[in-house]
Amino acid sequence: MSTPPDYTDFLDVEGTRVTIRTMRPEDRDIEEQFVRRLTPTSKYYRFHAALRELTAYMLDHFTNVDYPDEMALIATIHEEEAEREIGVARYVRTTAPDTAEIAVVVSDEWQGKGIGGKLLKDLREFAHQVGIRHLEARVLPDNQRMLRLAQDLGFRLKLGGDDPSAVELGKDVE
Repeated sequence: MSTPPDYTDFLDVEGTRVTIRTMRPEDRDIEEQFVRRLTPTSKYYRFHAALRELTAYMLDHFTNVDYPDEMALIATIHEEEAEREIGVARYVRTTAPDTAEIAVVVSDEWQGKGIGGKLLKDLREFAHQVGIRHLEARVLPDNQRMLRLAQDLGFRLKLGGDDPSAVELGKDVE
């Protein structure tokens, strides 16, 4: 397992400084709290299942990124002298070496403010640097906000997907 490169960028969202950075193993607690705070709908849209919280295995897997086959970026803010995660985007390389599946979720109160788009654009750059040429996403059909974001970022409907319960989208990495 390789450690992902350190990356930090910033975004101003309505006067709040949002940090976009690499997910690290020591982010286990803020990742756990982030998922706990998501609404049931947001959890369902992200994980495609009813989920209250992440298992210990999921927390370990999500925070120990196996770069370059995986990459995760988080969005954080400082709140009451502590860092709080408000979004995460990740890719995982598929069995096709030039293809990765992506996922993104942003806290409900921060949705629609450009954070998801920034996370995905930055993640796309990391994917491109390691030879990934095609990104895929599985989105539930009623997740209209994510479908609009994917369309805005140039994702197109992928025909012949293997999951009849989800809309499959694809985009070539430029």
